[in-house]
Amino acid sequence: MDYKDIHKLMEIQYLKGRLDELYKGYVPNSTSTNNRYVDSRISKYENKLREIDEIAYHLYEVERTNVQFSKNKSKARISALLSTIKDVLIDEFGCEKDNKLVQQINQQLNTY
Repeated sequence: MDYKDIHKLMEIQYLKGRLDELYKGYVPNSTSTNNRYVDSRISKYENKLREIDEIAYHLYEVERTNVQFSKNKSKARISALLSTIKDVLIDEFGCEKDNKLVQQINQQLNTY
C-alpha cells in the first residue's frame, strides 16, 4: 500500500464522517434556511465521495439504508412494547388514562 492509497482511504473515511454528522442534523421537509445549507453540503460531500471512489459511495449508501431500516425496525418494536405495557397498566392494574405513567407512555408513543 503506497501513499496514494492511504491518502484515498483517509479521504473516504473523512467524507463518510462528515456525511454522518450532516445527516444527524438534517431534517428533511423542514422549511428553515439552515437545512438548505446542510442539504447543499450533503450533496457536495456525496459528489466528492462519488468522484473519489464510486464503490465507496455505493457502499456508504447501502450502509445508510441498512442503518435506517434497523432504526425503523427498533422503533416499531419499542412502540409495540410500550403499547402492550400501557394496555396492561390500564386493563389489568386498573390505572386510569390520566395516570402519570400512562401519560408518559402516550407521549413517547406520539413521538414515534
